[in-house]
Amino acid sequence: MRLLPVKEIVDGIYLLDEFGGTNCYLVVGSEKALLIDCGTGFADLKGTVESLTALPVEVIATHGHVDHIGGAGAFEKIYIHKDDTGFINKIQFSLPARKLFTAMNGAAKSQGVKLSDVKRGKYRTKFIPIDESFSLDLGNRKIKIKHTPGHTKGSIAVIDETDKIIFSGDNVCDALWLHLVGSLSIEEWLPSAQWLYEKSKEYRVFWGHRNAELTSDFILQVISWGKEIMAFSKKNAFPSRTKQYPETKDGILYKTGRVFKK
Repeated sequence: MRLLPVKEIVDGIYLLDEFGGTNCYLVVGSEKALLIDCGTGFADLKGTVESLTALPVEVIATHGHVDHIGGAGAFEKIYIHKDDTGFINKIQFSLPARKLFTAMNGAAKSQGVKLSDVKRGKYRTKFIPIDESFSLDLGNRKIKIKHTPGHTKGSIAVIDETDKIIFSGDNVCDALWLHLVGSLSIEEWLPSAQWLYEKSKEYRVFWGHRNAELTSDFILQVISWGKEIMAFSKKNAFPSRTKQYPETKDGILYKTGRVFKK
């Protein structure tokens, strides 16, 4: 298995690029380190981490989708919000789900990733449920989380208060998926997005895919798409169907029957 390409964001904070798939992040403190997300697990994530630090490493997931928890089998335990520890997320941790997602990952395949690279993890990983009371002291870096439901019920933002950086997962982005099983309505997602926008005035924001850093202006644009969907929808539609807005670009995918909180 290949080591992942690495980019240092600031001193001691690294972006680990799962070959065009998931952006994982490593925050190295003076006493321990924190790995944020595990990718799908078709590369040597643990080896990459060990090449960057010899400190003990804690692992946390921004949410329970296969491309963020699939590589957790390389670690004995991983923290995840309690609302993303259900049956759906356990299925996404499975080997068949990981292989299926890898087969659909055109960016990774273009870089030589094969289905045979997806293997069972070394450990029967323990998923430890957490809530907003969770915090970590890495020594010279203080970490806390914010529950940001929307993309999944248990999505979180991981906040490095020392360096003023937020790792926001997939909850605000240029390909926002709110149409999946386990996603919430646009109305329920909106407060989390607005929270991130306010924080982005003071914090740098990095998400889980593509171009890693989100600007305040772009976060505000995604919020405006959500508000526009709510304005022209007026109520949940039945039968529900999947739509994209705006149709001319990679915007929000949502269910017409799940625009407003029921």
